[in-house]
Parts: sequence; C-alpha cells; structure tokens
Amino acid sequence: MKIESTLFGPQICEPETNIVFPQGIPGFEKHKAYQLFHQTSADVVGYLQSTDDPDLTFSVLAPENLNIHYEFTLTDEEQSLLQLERVEDLVLLVIVYRRFADEKQEKTGDLNVNANFMAPLLINTQARIGFQKVLGKAERKITIKSD
Repeated sequence: MKIESTLFGPQICEPETNIVFPQGIPGFEKHKAYQLFHQTSADVVGYLQSTDDPDLTFSVLAPENLNIHYEFTLTDEEQSLLQLERVEDLVLLVIVYRRFADEKQEKTGDLNVNANFMAPLLINTQARIGFQKVLGKAERKITIKSD
C-alpha cells in the first residue's frame, strides 16, 4: 500500500500495520486509518500520518518520556472498542503541537511546544485499534514524577 505524506513523501506500508481509529480523532472524524512513523529510531517524537490525507499528520510522543504517568479507568465500552484483552498491549501517546505565543515570537522563530495531556491517544498494539480519550475534570489524575 502506498500512502502520500506531505511530511514524509511517498511511503510504502503494509495495510495490516495501519492503526484504525473507528470513531476518528475528535475534529478529524472522517479520517480513520493512520500509520505511525519515526524519522530515526532514536527520536522521541513520532508522527501519526493519515493514510488518506497527505496533509494530516499529528506529532505524538509517549508521556513517559516526560515522566508523566496516567491512571484512569476504561469503561466497558472503551475496552470493547479497543478490543483490549491485556493492559500490556495498551500504548498511550499525546499529541504535541507548536505555536507562537505572540507576534514577536513568530517573527523571531521562537515557539512554544504544547501537548494535549487531557486527551491522550490509546492504542491497542495487538489489534491496532485506537481512540482519543478525553479526560474530564472529575476523573483526572495525572502523576508527574521527578527523578
């Protein structure tokens, strides 16, 4: 299978390596299938590329790389959607993005890198199914640890 990517150019991928988001990602519901890329094996940031829109790429990283760990409960519906049988098969990623805080930073090229910690992507690595879990204030429990 060949996919086009504005960021990576043409890529050859096996369809069975797609990660399918049955509900899409909020705001991008019509895009269901993605490929996960890293530019090099040492990169912390990965890229979730839509298989049908060359311009749709999310930068993602594992929150553990920032010493951020999540604790939350999946509903029965979420477990069923993910087809999750073993917690070891679950990977969490957060979407990271950059933005200029103000016009001055835009002119100088200084930017802020932000991450959406309140809506991690959950991916069953065995079934290759994912969804974005929006965490509500009542259930939020994020632990940040320092070494």
